[in-house]
Amino acid sequence: MALTKSVTADKIEVVTTQDIDGNDVTVVQVRNATRVLEDGAVISQSYHRHVIQSGDDWSSEPSNVQAICNAVFGD
Repeated sequence: MALTKSVTADKIEVVTTQDIDGNDVTVVQVRNATRVLEDGAVISQSYHRHVIQSGDDWSSEPSNVQAICNAVFGD
């Protein structure tokens, strides 16, 4: 019986929303899935979401999230 845990950014969305002044703002929403597996079968799963805005530091994000942020917000 081997237990393993994995955390992956399993959903990445580019969304346009409005700020408090009514201006359109583009953000990147990231959903991280945390899975606990026993012999390869998922026995537990939970999610955490966070939002990345222009001007935020996304350098610690996974490479696929960084690539999307670079495309949306520029380098």
